Amino acid sequence: MKAKKILSVLFVLVLAMGFIACGSESSSDATSKDVSSMKAGTYTETVKGIHEGMVIDVKLSEKKIDSITIVKHAETPGVSDVALEKMPQRIIDAQSINIDVVTGATYTSNGILAAVAAAINKAGGNAEDFKIASEAVSLTDADRRKLGSNDIPSKWDMSFDIVVVGGGFAGLAATHAAADNGAKTLLIDKMPFVGGNSQINGGVYASYTSKIASDLQQKLDLVPDTAEKHIEDTIKGGDYMSDVALVKNFVYGAPFYLNLLLDNGLKVRESLTRPGGHYGYRTYTTINGVGGDIVKVQKKLVEKSGATVMTSTKMIEIYRDAKSGRVVGIKTETEDGIKNIEAKKGLILATGGFAGNVAMRSQYVPALTEDLPTTNHVGATGEGISMAQEIGANTIHMGYIQLYPFANPNNGRLDPYAVIPFSGPSAGIVYVDAHGKRYVNEGERRDVCSKAAQDTGSFPTFSIMGEDIVRKGGFITEAQLESGMKADRIFKADTLEALTAEINKRTYKDIKINISASDLMETIRIHNGYVKAGADPDFGKVIDKGVMMSIEKGPFYAIPQWPSVHHTMGGLTITPKTEVKDIWGKVIPGFYAAGEAVGGIHGTNRLGSNAVVDCVSHGYIAGQFASTGTLPDFIPKK
Repeated sequence: MKAKKILSVLFVLVLAMGFIACGSESSSDATSKDVSSMKAGTYTETVKGIHEGMVIDVKLSEKKIDSITIVKHAETPGVSDVALEKMPQRIIDAQSINIDVVTGATYTSNGILAAVAAAINKAGGNAEDFKIASEAVSLTDADRRKLGSNDIPSKWDMSFDIVVVGGGFAGLAATHAAADNGAKTLLIDKMPFVGGNSQINGGVYASYTSKIASDLQQKLDLVPDTAEKHIEDTIKGGDYMSDVALVKNFVYGAPFYLNLLLDNGLKVRESLTRPGGHYGYRTYTTINGVGGDIVKVQKKLVEKSGATVMTSTKMIEIYRDAKSGRVVGIKTETEDGIKNIEAKKGLILATGGFAGNVAMRSQYVPALTEDLPTTNHVGATGEGISMAQEIGANTIHMGYIQLYPFANPNNGRLDPYAVIPFSGPSAGIVYVDAHGKRYVNEGERRDVCSKAAQDTGSFPTFSIMGEDIVRKGGFITEAQLESGMKADRIFKADTLEALTAEINKRTYKDIKINISASDLMETIRIHNGYVKAGADPDFGKVIDKGVMMSIEKGPFYAIPQWPSVHHTMGGLTITPKTEVKDIWGKVIPGFYAAGEAVGGIHGTNRLGSNAVVDCVSHGYIAGQFASTGTLPDFIPKK
């Protein structure tokens, strides 16, 4: 460090001496070869700046501009002052009249330049000789100081090729890919277990095809989906604010990774749904309707790969070499104290979003106060993003934060029963408010459904379904139904009138409601007619005949629901190779990111069931690219 300080001081002294020497023999040597001889002397020129009558003395020697003195002027105070003060010395230092004018004082600056040019010509010289490029110091991208760490360990406690931070969908996929490609890989998680938010995810996975897609499409009489349609829906669903290359990454990666999971034991239900914002039947649901089903398979893949996993290990600093700009490792807090861990080939950040951090989320969206619950687990606090910013990483879309419209209204949680309303629109589930009236197109995206619920002025809202939807929809298991009723999260009755009584006899956050049975029955009667007609004139819902079912046969079911802070679309800016970019748009060497810690993928709004595929696809890309410098085969070559 002492040597670095000495070098910095010497560099500053060299620059200072260069400026002091301007106009001296060493300065003129650089230009004298190309400058015509002039008659030495002082030449007085009267020129126009902002106003007429600016008088300037220009002192010249045989091949130099020696001094410039403003003798008299009527320029505007406060506007021209900087030009009058700075321009003469800039011209002398550069020995050039081809220099930038002072912003905001163009006329005054040009007047001074004109006076010098006139003096040179009057002295028998050629003003064109002094229109050389300025040699003033300017920062290039290479010269710009890189944000980095004050102290980098001279000795590491542990050393790995690849270090992955965060053990959710993205981190597990990255760890498996890196280790499977021969890299010595470490995965750390600050929690006592891996899985994080992914463990409590709804277990829904969007993929335009898979090894079982054709059989399901034939069995359910569904039209095959395409990658192009999945890409189109995603970009439209995010209001065209997505990075298209990143969307293509996860859409093309979706079937690859789903097949990998299926080959290693993942079980899914016999259904393909079309949830809000999607217009293709592409969403698979895991057998238990939770992300833990996927995490279980991923953990098995990581174990097979031979990677090292450390839990209860919290990253507290990222080490970036300020000279090379490269990320070289991290500082961690472990049960055995502080440990510095080297990442020789790369650090992959998969630390998730910040929906669980009230201070951070309300920094970007002030309305998201602590009064609003979150579906997230306690570890979704976003400090990984902040630590990346500390070393110069850029972020994007931080103000785009999504509410989940169908969370448990009593606590805001995304329990297994809160996924049913999300999966059910294409099957015919109806959303009603606390007055028994429809309030939104059930096939709309999450942000629209959330706002519509809040705009009803009532609390909570409900999903209503009949026996056909429950038994034939394929997205609800008998065990899920029974446990939901036992937990008092799903209400059941033989008639709609009796179902209304079941809804009304409960309280929701100590609030009692009184839905009119006749209003609810009329709402369902009208909706049944729309299903049969194949058109929804009230809200414009897309109704696929033969797929969407009416609600006529009992028993009938209701699930209470309400919006809860769910997903943060903003995060670190990355390239399609998952390389993290800095605030100048340049890649930070040795630094990669995937999952909810990344922004720019989903635009203003993420379509449900795209989260898992985004995480696992980009996680897999990060693991392979960081370890081998190559991209997976599922990425299109063009």
